[in-house]
This record gives sequence, structure tokens and C-alpha cells, in this order.
Amino acid sequence: MGQVLKNTFAWSVSRDRTFRECPRQYWFSHYGFWSGWEWGSDERTREIYVLKQLKSRPMWVGEVVHECIRHSLENLARGIPVLPVERILEITRNRMREDFVSSRDGRYHDNPKHDCGLFEHEYRRPVTDEQWRDTADQVDRCLLNFYHSEVWDQLQRTAPADFLEVERLSHFLLDGVKVHVKLDCAIREPDHVIVWDWKTGRREGSDARLQLACYAFYLHQAYGIPIHRVHMRRFELSQGAVHTRTIAERELDQILDYVRGSIADMRALLDDPENNRATEDRFARVERREACLRCNFLKVCGPAIDTTP
Repeated sequence: MGQVLKNTFAWSVSRDRTFRECPRQYWFSHYGFWSGWEWGSDERTREIYVLKQLKSRPMWVGEVVHECIRHSLENLARGIPVLPVERILEITRNRMREDFVSSRDGRYHDNPKHDCGLFEHEYRRPVTDEQWRDTADQVDRCLLNFYHSEVWDQLQRTAPADFLEVERLSHFLLDGVKVHVKLDCAIREPDHVIVWDWKTGRREGSDARLQLACYAFYLHQAYGIPIHRVHMRRFELSQGAVHTRTIAERELDQILDYVRGSIADMRALLDDPENNRATEDRFARVERREACLRCNFLKVCGPAIDTTP
């Protein structure tokens, strides 16, 4: 008999970001979709589950680029030769064409977890052929900037044993609560650890320090690495720019207090915190046109938003 899945409470930087933008969106993302993968689920729950898997064009770019880099780094960590850049680009273009056709044809409605569903197709957003080409070109640009960079040269010289983690979903415990983290790449150096963060689009957000603090605390718990020896390097792949950050223990304490407060705010809206049960109506809907228009759950949420450009 298969194991029964349970929706347990957890925290992450992305969950906090969603909760701050719109509590109702947070409910859809972490409660409303639950059991939507089951054949016996009701129609609305199934639709929420399908919508949860959608990705916008910028998200699609990030996912494709991260997947390419992850495969290459996993090969390095295992001592396996990496494909030539030209072959990587060819495979990636073919994958994007398949994703595009599959999404355009709506196949994701039958298998949303495995078939690509693009937000622009689901909501019939006007996107020109040139804009779709620009999306593919951005992927090429990001990958070329990565594979032709000094960063890639350094990574190729890294001993397999010095790759601590490559895009592995991990967590640490804060007052008994799971805090999820996923490091794009963590490399052990002689006197510090480098955490690489690949960025394909937007510049550094307001939660960058929050993310760094979570990474540092995780590495401290998991590997015993002193906080001040964690160096986060953000590689803006579209521009080819690298930025380095560190965090002090005093600042870490302040940020962890923020995380505790965020956890308390989320739990305050639960009907049953012990069993992580939540009712939609308790999570307020924030009706800001710009935010609603880019929300995956617009069609099931119900705000009267004019969707014309």
C-alpha cells in the first residue's frame, strides 16, 4: 500500500515572497492545489493544481538555463565529460520547441506535472513570434555567457569532492520548522565555501539578504561551516556580471528573527496549525491589477480585473 502524502507546514524565501504579495495566492499555491493530482479530485481543485504548474516566459527561461547548468555541474561532480557547448545549445533549442508545441496544444491539462504549460498560452496573452524568438535568444545568451566565462573555467578545475551540492532540495530546522533551501551550486574552497546563484532575469531583489542568510545557516547546520566563511556569488547570466556577498552573524540573528515572525504570520491564518489545515477565506485577496494579471490563479480567484492590455 502506498504511503499517504501529508501536507506539512514549511517555510522558504519564495513562500514568504508569495505570502507578502498576496495571502490568497499563497493559499492556492500551498493548500488549494492539494490532492489535485488525484483522479477523484473535484473540478476546482484539479484546475488549481494545473494552474500551479504554469510558468511564465521568464520563469521558463530560468528553468531551462538552470537545468542545463545543473546537468553540466552534476557531470563535473561525477567526473563525467561535459558535452560541447554547441551540442548543449542544440539540445536546449529542441527541448524548448517541444515545450512550446506541447503548451500551445494544451497537453499540460492532462499531465501538468510533466508537460510544460506556459502562462501566456493558458491566459491567451498576446505574444508575437519575435517575442518568442527573443525568449529563446535569451536562453542562448545566458548559456553562452556561462560556458564562455571564467566562472565555468574555474568550475571545471574544481575537484569532484569539492562539489558540496548542486540544486538539491534541502532544509534546515528553525524552532522545529522545516526551512527549505536549494543551492544552485556550493563549492568548498580551502578557507571558505562559495554558493553560486544563477540569475537569468531580474536584478537582485529585496529578499537577497534573506536568501543568503538561509543558505549560510543551512551550510552551518549541515556542514559545520562558520557563517562568515560562506560567500554567495550571484552570476547575472544575461549580462555576464558576478557579485559577491557575505553575511555577519549579528545580521544573521536579525534575519532569523524575521523568519520566525513570517512563520508566525502564516500560521496565524491556519484553522488547525497542528495539522496544517487552512480555509481559503482566511487568506485575504490583494487586488492589485498588475499583480493579479501575472498571477497563475487569476481565473479561479475571481477578482474583476480587466485583462485587456
